[in-house]
Amino acid sequence: MFTTHRILLSRLFGLVVLAYVLLAALPTFSGYWISELGELAGFVLLPVAAFGRLWCLVFIAGKKNETLLTEGPYSIARNPLYVFSFLGVVGFGLAVENPWLAAVIGVWFAACYPITVAHEEKRLASIFGAAYAEYCARTPRWIPNFRLYHEPQTLIVCPAEIRRGILDAMWFLWAFFLWEVLEVFRQMGVLHTWI
Repeated sequence: MFTTHRILLSRLFGLVVLAYVLLAALPTFSGYWISELGELAGFVLLPVAAFGRLWCLVFIAGKKNETLLTEGPYSIARNPLYVFSFLGVVGFGLAVENPWLAAVIGVWFAACYPITVAHEEKRLASIFGAAYAEYCARTPRWIPNFRLYHEPQTLIVCPAEIRRGILDAMWFLWAFFLWEVLEVFRQMGVLHTWI
């Protein structure tokens, strides 16, 4: 079920996370530095995730089922879009000073997305056959191997797909901006927590 409705279920989960962020008080930790260190890590992960997704989209947008992508970010990992998405969702949880939220989102992602990847790998194997099996044999599924990196001299892109991808990737940064606005409203007493 998750594979066929991945985008819808991910968005619904995102709405649940948003409701939690809107209504819940921040967890308290014994050390102020833990929260600050987590927030700093989130600040780093969010732009890495947004720009990483854009980098992937330059290569994959409009070509997903037509061409076996083995260059750029796809030369170092078979699922770089998902890797950067994982960094982004965990980064969001950390950036909003909630390591528990980061952990829950990370566990949810780690539980659901391997199912999608298995389904996609099966489909790609049926489309590209031996070439895909060879690609899988040399390219890691999740953890990037930067020694494998190679890219073409030129690349043809679809501007409409890139524009859509930019808007999609920016959600990581927009979500954090929304968090900052909510934090200001809480400090002003305009927004109260319920949980």
